[in-house]
Amino acid sequence: MASEFISGVAKRYLIPFLIISLLGMGLATSCGPGLQTFDKYGMSFEVSEKLKLEEYTVSIENQIFKKGTASYEEGCVMSTEKNFTLLWLTTVPQFSPTEVRFSILSTPNTFESASGTFQAKITGDLTTQRIADFEVTFAEMQFTLPGWKAPGITAVWYCPASQRTMQLILIHKQPEREMRRFLRSFSCG
Repeated sequence: MASEFISGVAKRYLIPFLIISLLGMGLATSCGPGLQTFDKYGMSFEVSEKLKLEEYTVSIENQIFKKGTASYEEGCVMSTEKNFTLLWLTTVPQFSPTEVRFSILSTPNTFESASGTFQAKITGDLTTQRIADFEVTFAEMQFTLPGWKAPGITAVWYCPASQRTMQLILIHKQPEREMRRFLRSFSCG
């Protein structure tokens, strides 16, 4: 299926690039109580006001990841000084439970890079819960390179307002807490 192919390509090429670009930066502070709203491309969500967000243009099909304008279909916001990365991908139509599971579990295990061996792995069981108005399937992740490691999370849910399946990968010191905050404030149209 096209959606499985796109998801597989995203995880095989784009995600390692993101993680490697964060190499060498320690996990700084967690998000504070003040929030800012990211409200673009028909979606909005809240993140810590301490984050200096930079948008990135993402095209999984063309293997593009660069500073620039994101879109509703694919995008990334990053705050490197706080080690916060939020990458999203939306697809049509709604994923079946099998496709959701495949999308999460098909995360690649190992990549070789100039910086050493990059590893991304699921570190727990897949969990499905109702968070805000969404039925969300997620799994915690661990990203590592020699001398560097970061926790993360990947989540998949369906947004009825946009009739799209949303998938995100979040790298943060407290990824599950931040993902829940994201989903409680998330809206799409």
